[in-house]
Amino acid sequence: MMSGMRFFLGVACFLGLPVSWAGLLQVGPGKEFAVPSVAAEFARDGDIVEIDASGSYDGDVAVWTQNDLTLRGVNGRPHIRGTGRHAEGKGLWVIKGNNTIVENIEFSGATVIDENGAGIRADASGLTVCNGYFHDNENGILGGAGEVLIEYSEFARNGFGGGYTHNMYIDAYVSKFTLRYSNTHHAKIGHNVKTRAASNYILYNRIMDETDGNASYAIDVPNGGLTYIIGNIVQQGANTDNSTMIS
Repeated sequence: MMSGMRFFLGVACFLGLPVSWAGLLQVGPGKEFAVPSVAAEFARDGDIVEIDASGSYDGDVAVWTQNDLTLRGVNGRPHIRGTGRHAEGKGLWVIKGNNTIVENIEFSGATVIDENGAGIRADASGLTVCNGYFHDNENGILGGAGEVLIEYSEFARNGFGGGYTHNMYIDAYVSKFTLRYSNTHHAKIGHNVKTRAASNYILYNRIMDETDGNASYAIDVPNGGLTYIIGNIVQQGANTDNSTMIS
């Protein structure tokens, strides 16, 4: 039975810290797991899953239920394409474990019957996304709870086109949302940034639609709350159907 490579962090013993075990699961051609969805079945709390960019992951959708996972692209940026498939009618990856880190992975083509398919559907507390690329989904990222951090990432052309889906849609269950050092642009009729979080830190991003974009709000914070919008470059495209830039 495949269980992943597990290694002992012996330094913890010498330091008098609690003994901990961690697992490294490798995904890709010639690796232990061919595709991420199989690794999702065998991962345990606290594991690191490395996904090799040389693999083909078209239509490989996954549900991650474990806590404290790190899901990381290596040797380039692996691309998860929907190609008409989805997990639980929600999106490409459904995150159900708390405190998940997603690094260096590309998501595109998320579509579902409800027309709100997400590259990542966050159904648990605590999510960090770093160096991600979300494009041409019905939603880039949807949901969340606890604290959500997105940094060094790009969102482009997400949205079904009816104005109810967006490059990112952060839920009201989120206590703190931070978006920093990222580029979000060309949402399809929807918003480039939409957040209902209790507190929001939108810092040093590029939020622009150039000459041909038709996003609605550049930034939408409909629930109010404590919100800092600092150091961003914000520009609205001429084709917008909403003259307000920041709501």
